[in-house]
Amino acid sequence: MSANSKLQCLAVGAGAIGKSISGHIFPKIGADFLYAEIDDAVIRDINHRGGYDLYSTSTGQSVDILPVRGIRAAHTEADEVLAFAQTADVYCTAIGAVNMPAFAPTLVKWLRARSGNKRLVLLLFENGTGLHELLEDAVCSAFGEIPAWFSIAHASIERITKKFTTEQGERNVMTEAFIPPILTRAGLEDTFIPHYPAYFTLVEEAEDYYYRKLYLNNIGHAVLGYLGSAKGYETTVQAVHDPEIAATLASVWKSTGEMVRRKFGFTQREIDEYFEGRLRCYKNTALADPLARLCRAPIRKLGREERIIGALELCYHDHIPIEPFFPLLYRAIHYTAPGEPQADKLQKLLQARGIEGVLREVCGISPEEALFPILVNGYQNVP
Repeated sequence: MSANSKLQCLAVGAGAIGKSISGHIFPKIGADFLYAEIDDAVIRDINHRGGYDLYSTSTGQSVDILPVRGIRAAHTEADEVLAFAQTADVYCTAIGAVNMPAFAPTLVKWLRARSGNKRLVLLLFENGTGLHELLEDAVCSAFGEIPAWFSIAHASIERITKKFTTEQGERNVMTEAFIPPILTRAGLEDTFIPHYPAYFTLVEEAEDYYYRKLYLNNIGHAVLGYLGSAKGYETTVQAVHDPEIAATLASVWKSTGEMVRRKFGFTQREIDEYFEGRLRCYKNTALADPLARLCRAPIRKLGREERIIGALELCYHDHIPIEPFFPLLYRAIHYTAPGEPQADKLQKLLQARGIEGVLREVCGISPEEALFPILVNGYQNVP
């Protein structure tokens, strides 16, 4: 991008994260901005208003309305999107990890349509691991190698958001105060990103921050979700004000906070400040999250590398108490919800093969491992 040219951003996904991150940043820095979307209603709403509104709140006591205007949207497969993709300086995605395999062929098509060697960076505003590698593999299969002018950066997204629709049918987003996406510095020095420190945080290893979020924030959501659902609560705000759930959250956080501090090099002050910020969000009525959303896909969330078992195992190997995890493990395994396929499948497995079968087939823990009988015993002793 030359000094006098206008930055071009193609943002894939106009959901809550896309609107609160991509749509918040790039219009503010003067970019020519286009959303690629598959939801026709979202596309119509953006084009009708020339954008949307961000409702920003820190405590829930007051809300600032931040209009995002001067942007447009088109269907991901539209000719307009393909033409824009040929000259864009940056692509960014916010479509969810589960949709990334389907996006890979589209990315390859866009890259094939480009000519010359104009620098392009793809920013993954996603939660999940292996996404960078998935897309790199797709590009390598198509081109034989990663083109020298193209790179992929996976960001850690800390900002809590939720979509909502007004009585007039306008599709907006409620979000906490802006927190810049965190990116690994290496490989981005020759892009526009270092010139905008107010909108991007560059660190030595963004993956450390992803795991901080997974093992502190996401496990906090799991505690509120699974324990709260068992008590009949519907939102994070209701669950976090229950004394028993709040005590379990504090105990789990004490273990995971110590583990994250040791393993990923954060200071105790950084851990404490992170907890304080997440707790403010959990208590913020404007950001109240449905527990059904936090609990869905329990089989995935009980996987060995995921928030519950992943954090528990790291604590175990670092000689950090894992007893606080047992009520969470129990409630997650027993989670039921109408119309939730993974919950139904999990309950059938539990009835057929017991906790031992769940630990083997869902959590990926072998009976030969020392952790296996500890988890069985801990699970069985939950009141």
